Amino acid sequence: MAAGRALAAAGCSHCRTSVLRLFMSSSKPSPLARSQHTLLWSPVATTRHLLRSYSSASSSGHVTGSHVTPSPESPETARQAAQDGSASDIETLESAAAEPAPAGVPWYLQVEPPRHAPFAEPPPLPELPSGSPPILSAVLEYAAEEMGLDDLSLLDLREMDPPPALGPNLFMLFGTARSERHLNVSAGRLVRWLRAKHHVHADADGLLGPNERKTKLRRKAKRAKLLGTMGTDDADDGISTGWICVNLGTINRSHTESAVLSEDGRVAGFGVPQTGSTIVVQVMTEERRTELGLETLWQRALGRPSEERAVTSTETKKAADSHPLEKAILSKSPTRPTPGHQASDSSAFSGQTRSMSTTPIRDGPKPGEANPTDPLLSDLSVLQEQLLHDGPTKLRVLDLLRSYLQDVQEDQLSATLESAAFQKLSRLAMENLPAERTWSLRLAMASKTRGTMHGSPTLLTMQQLIRDLQLFAIPASRGEILELLSCIYSASAELMDRTQVATEVLDMLHTRGQPVLSNDVIVSIMDGLSWFGRPDGQSLNLQRRLEGLMVQTKQPYMGERLLISLMDAYARMHRWEQFWEAWRIPPRFAQPRSEAMYIHVYQLMAATDDPKRRALCADTVRRCFQEMIIENPPIEPAGRVLESLLGCIRVVDPRAEDHADTIPASAPGFARSLGNREFVRLVKDIKLLQRHRHGSRGLDV
Repeated sequence: MAAGRALAAAGCSHCRTSVLRLFMSSSKPSPLARSQHTLLWSPVATTRHLLRSYSSASSSGHVTGSHVTPSPESPETARQAAQDGSASDIETLESAAAEPAPAGVPWYLQVEPPRHAPFAEPPPLPELPSGSPPILSAVLEYAAEEMGLDDLSLLDLREMDPPPALGPNLFMLFGTARSERHLNVSAGRLVRWLRAKHHVHADADGLLGPNERKTKLRRKAKRAKLLGTMGTDDADDGISTGWICVNLGTINRSHTESAVLSEDGRVAGFGVPQTGSTIVVQVMTEERRTELGLETLWQRALGRPSEERAVTSTETKKAADSHPLEKAILSKSPTRPTPGHQASDSSAFSGQTRSMSTTPIRDGPKPGEANPTDPLLSDLSVLQEQLLHDGPTKLRVLDLLRSYLQDVQEDQLSATLESAAFQKLSRLAMENLPAERTWSLRLAMASKTRGTMHGSPTLLTMQQLIRDLQLFAIPASRGEILELLSCIYSASAELMDRTQVATEVLDMLHTRGQPVLSNDVIVSIMDGLSWFGRPDGQSLNLQRRLEGLMVQTKQPYMGERLLISLMDAYARMHRWEQFWEAWRIPPRFAQPRSEAMYIHVYQLMAATDDPKRRALCADTVRRCFQEMIIENPPIEPAGRVLESLLGCIRVVDPRAEDHADTIPASAPGFARSLGNREFVRLVKDIKLLQRHRHGSRGLDV
């Protein structure tokens, strides 16, 4: 009972002492582990000595290190001290807690000095151009402070001439939002702030209202649930654009009409002068801003002459540092395409053929002359090791091979495709490259193999090209897609199967927003059907339907390039009536024929394999020579035109030129009959025209 009352009397001071000793003196035994006798007779003395052990004040006891040996005291003295010194003990306890802790204090009781995070200064705002409207400064500060946009940049586009479609004196501010939500919230706040503070009703393209956004999200979720595509991310959903363009319009714009004066001071018209300043704020996410690169595009538009000079110097340096293989391929390419054949503009080196070639152009080995060493074969050993590990070189070689295939002449095409150098080089260049990189070369090779010993491409090859085109979203041009369509109809398969595959290509063309019912599509289909020679019943029926469709839809003039392709297709199928119908298309549209078209027709008839070749050449000379003279402007029989015309005459009458030179007009008998032949007299007339032309030129001089 006495122990309980003593414990209760000293409870408050003892608890404070016990807790303090428990956490601050790990070397001494815990007061809770002491005997109850010690707790009863000297609680205050223990507290006092504990406090002295952590104080610098002198003590009557013996101090050794951090431990204190208390002096002997009687129980009465201790009890009196407990009554008189309770207040002083509390003050001593507070002063001890305020002093620095010794080395024995645990880490969780050590008081560390306060740490203040370094203050990050905001990046400086872009400098305002001189003469800018006052509202631009307010918009700039609001975008930085209230909207919280990063990487602010300001473009001064007032020097653009003519001014852009957005408005005159354009200022464009770019800012980056941290997320899609931040993008929409900040743009919406900007529009409301402009309307409330400055009474400017800005147009925010790409900003959806809260109700409209909720409606679209709800419809998207419902549609995805019905289609079973929940959880898939559709980047082009029309909701998450990543780009909002806030157009403030033209500030301080004049609405009064005034007279427009010319340079000499005369009145040139009336209208509203282009005054004021246009402000546009482009808010984008970081990914969208990097992808679009609008700042670079506007800067290029602002300083276009300097940029073009820089690009020209870069291209010149690139041409000087070209690879020997590039020079070899370009030196073998013909400088002038054959009539009706034009080099593709997609080749990266199509405009460098003459400037980079250092060897004479040879159309081919002459009879009895050895074929020179192929530059492809000589450079292949040098590039073989490099092509195994160098990706950029592979892409460069692919472009060169494709350009080489498009420029090579038809008489050398078969030998080129069968050469071991070309096959090995193309295989090494396409090895380990993704399908989208090799797609153009594979299409060109499939197109050029038609009519050669390699045969027409298979329908499986065409389906693989279509699959790669759709799967990898290859940015193929319209010419490449039409070439693919022509290759499909020239594949070795049933006409119905080819039509089904071609429908996929036409759907793809329509999806890309390009016209399907046009001359080039019809000519491409006719060109593909022509590689089988004389058409059968189904093919002929399809061709007649296409011809009727071309007439019923009243298509415009197709141009000489498509017209020559259509005539070549009719010539391969020996459909000569349709051939001459195509020949008569230009006069129907009041369009003249060029020299290249006459040259092509003469050469085509002289090289045809039709059994009626002689009659066809005679009909061509009778028809085309008279039309050539009456063309506007007239085409004179000279140069390549005369050479191709005489080549066609040699097929009809091989000795017409000899008879025209050796038989005089007054020759009697059989010689006279030879001299009066139709094509002998035509050759005489041609030479007479040449002499008359040379004589008139001499008189003019």
